[in-house]
Amino acid sequence: MTLDDKISNLISLLGGTGQVAHHLKIKSSAISNWKKLNKIPKNKYNSLIELSNNLNIDINSFLNTNNSNTMNLKKNINVLLIICGGIAAYKSLEIIRLIKKTDIDLDIVMTKSAQEFITPLLVTSLNGKKCYVDLFSVEDESKMNHIHLARKPDVILISPATANIMAKLACGIADDLASTLLLATDSKIILAPSMNPIMWNNLATQANYKTLVSRGLHFVEPEKGDMACGESGTGRLAEPKLIFNTLLSHLKKNIVLNNNLDGVSVIVTAGPTIEDIDPVRFVSNKSSGKQGFSIASELADRGALVTLITGPVSIPFPKVNKIIHVKSAQEMFDNTFSELPATIIICAAAVADWKLIPELNNSTIVDNYNKIKKLKSNNSILTFKTIENPDILASVAQTKERPKLVIGFSAETENIINNAKQKLISKKIDLIIANDVSENKVFGSDYNKVFLIDKDNCEEWDSQDKKNIAFKLADKINNLLS
Repeated sequence: MTLDDKISNLISLLGGTGQVAHHLKIKSSAISNWKKLNKIPKNKYNSLIELSNNLNIDINSFLNTNNSNTMNLKKNINVLLIICGGIAAYKSLEIIRLIKKTDIDLDIVMTKSAQEFITPLLVTSLNGKKCYVDLFSVEDESKMNHIHLARKPDVILISPATANIMAKLACGIADDLASTLLLATDSKIILAPSMNPIMWNNLATQANYKTLVSRGLHFVEPEKGDMACGESGTGRLAEPKLIFNTLLSHLKKNIVLNNNLDGVSVIVTAGPTIEDIDPVRFVSNKSSGKQGFSIASELADRGALVTLITGPVSIPFPKVNKIIHVKSAQEMFDNTFSELPATIIICAAAVADWKLIPELNNSTIVDNYNKIKKLKSNNSILTFKTIENPDILASVAQTKERPKLVIGFSAETENIINNAKQKLISKKIDLIIANDVSENKVFGSDYNKVFLIDKDNCEEWDSQDKKNIAFKLADKINNLLS
């Protein structure tokens, strides 16, 4: 089937021009016009999907679009943007612009403080519909508008989210339109905080943050950098594109026609592993788990059934279907194989390559179940024998229960692309993500620059937030599964 006859084939698949016109209660000439233009009006998508469901026919490939600035929706999707007070409020205008490029129905609420930075008139002109500002508006509340606004959205995005709105949410305070509808909603809530670094790190703000996370609210974490107040630290609003991508990832499993990740089983390994030398000493690495956690979270948001197998980390755990905590490489190996079969595996963990076994040159047995003491004899030299740990990635790729898609990571200090390609071939995997760790700017950082490599191509992704990397990787996987 070529692009030129795509709509004609779709109409034929659904029974022909007359049948489709009859079911949609429109003139046959309209259907003929669709075929001539090779285009279907967006307001007819839902009707066609309903018809295809009745006929038990999958029409996703016919309605799929390659235009990254638009989205084909299964149903009317509603997002509520709450703009709170803060100098970063102006960045919400860019978020509005990005959302307006999609088919999402956007409502906007501004707090009183937000109106000190940008005006409701400006927001109204950008969105093309009324901006809500007042809980006690006679016009709005005669229709119980705060209840309508609370029930309508699929997702509520708060950007920028101030310390004040976080405190209100955590304590259940409802003293204006924004806080009242947040208390009255059962919609998914995403917060993009922006505030002074000391304010963000204040014990009260961090306690509220942890409370909201424990209640299932989602955050686009603030970034490090120079602030408008002249101070520097963590508190900058995340870039609008990242906030927008986060919003889309929370919507995609419900609204995008070509979401191939919904219900797909995925294993993600993340974080470091630890190899004990004795009860107080061990060998490990500097992996924080941030990239693996971001990937696990992104895939789960798109409907995948994610099992996260993680070494010891000190970052918040994502909301996935199952989390398995491990310590050593052998434990990660055993638990990974116990979770097979799966459709996809992504090995993002930094697994220790060796165990170190202590030995003395005089053949004295070293009891590594107790703390190894300093040597008293000058003739005794403590050495370490290395034992290679199992290669999880290569083993999974060559097992009978091999997942459909096997993806690995390659941390390199030199010859990044060539070394990664060799690993791709030798381990017999489908995709590898390589990064340069020579200057130690990746471990623990929120940013990463990677090369996405398969057997035929190498894509260079410029330095960006690890959540953005996860978003783009999820898109790539989604396309590979189609």
